[in-house]
Amino acid sequence: MVTDKKEMRAPKRLEAGKEIIESLSTVEKVRSPAEITARYNLKRQEYRELKMISDNSPEKREQIAMLYAEAKVLGWVLGKSEKKVIKEVHGQ
Repeated sequence: MVTDKKEMRAPKRLEAGKEIIESLSTVEKVRSPAEITARYNLKRQEYRELKMISDNSPEKREQIAMLYAEAKVLGWVLGKSEKKVIKEVHGQ
């Protein structure tokens, strides 16, 4: 008999986790390296353009942060070091 409440809830959490993983895996398809590189370059360009014309509003800051984060993740997916990604995103 199980007396620990955490042990009783574990199967439900595992089932929920499996459902989330299955739903995510069916949504995204595997992208080719060329497509990832194109998206990476596009996000870098969008980041720089928005950074230049930013009016410092909260919405723009949030959009800039999202573009920066997406470009960093795409750079890592391409196997680039964090230092290199940061330099490329900032155009140095």
